[in-house]
Amino acid sequence: MKKLFFVLVLLWLVGCEAGAESIIVSQEKIDVPQTTHSETTETHRFTYLSDGLEVVGYMVKPKEVDKELPLLIYNRGGNQELGKINDQTLATYLSYWANKGYIVLASQYRGNDGGEGKEEYGGSDVNDVLNLARVAEEIPNVDEDNTVMVGKSRGGMMTYLAIKNEMELKAAAIVAGPTDLTLGFDNRGAGMKRMMIDLIGAPSDNPEAYKDRSAVYWPDEIDVPTLILHGENDWRVSVERARKLSEKLSEVNADYEYIEYENDDHDLSNHSEEYKEKVHQWFQKYID
Repeated sequence: MKKLFFVLVLLWLVGCEAGAESIIVSQEKIDVPQTTHSETTETHRFTYLSDGLEVVGYMVKPKEVDKELPLLIYNRGGNQELGKINDQTLATYLSYWANKGYIVLASQYRGNDGGEGKEEYGGSDVNDVLNLARVAEEIPNVDEDNTVMVGKSRGGMMTYLAIKNEMELKAAAIVAGPTDLTLGFDNRGAGMKRMMIDLIGAPSDNPEAYKDRSAVYWPDEIDVPTLILHGENDWRVSVERARKLSEKLSEVNADYEYIEYENDDHDLSNHSEEYKEKVHQWFQKYID
């Protein structure tokens, strides 16, 4: 009787595994412009499930992969269709990281680029980032135990939130990431204010939502080695916000490094190669 029970349980477990739903809904290899970076990489566009929604994402990897490679998750900046991942991003920035020896995954966030739902600028769309870890499980040659993350601008906020949500990361790097959305609302123009009211609500109406998205209020939850990079002359995201978070992280003895680039802008245009190499070295320091 016990033997029969064991066999039935085993068959049930095998059936559950066989019937498990794939998180990747569709995937296709796509062509991107030829650059010095993209000529040795290949790019795939895919849709995947996040909270039941079909969300658009991208994978960039070296053309020849004969071993497991670390996973690098890239979080894009902008909002909605503004700043979305495009052919140029894929052929240059993401291909750069693939050539450094990573398999790169990135999300457009829900509601964008033909994906379902509506993004919330750091609300439930954070799950679109978290679920990339499940996407990685279905991709060959990904070393999931060595996952790192880089976020630029709004993507920096998404990176802080992924850490807050206990995503398993070896290390993270943030370029010009907002750390206090209330100040961001107060200091930006009418267009940015309209977007934030549409996606989050006004700070006066929804203050907790702004705090929930602002790492300066929860520095003790930044428990992943984090490299923070910011340009002194960044007019989109004030450097003062990065400095403030750095102070907070120092107070809680966090494992982090803060680098400020003199006379540089939001994109660190004057130090592009330098900062990317610094990020790579930071990741290699923590990857097994």
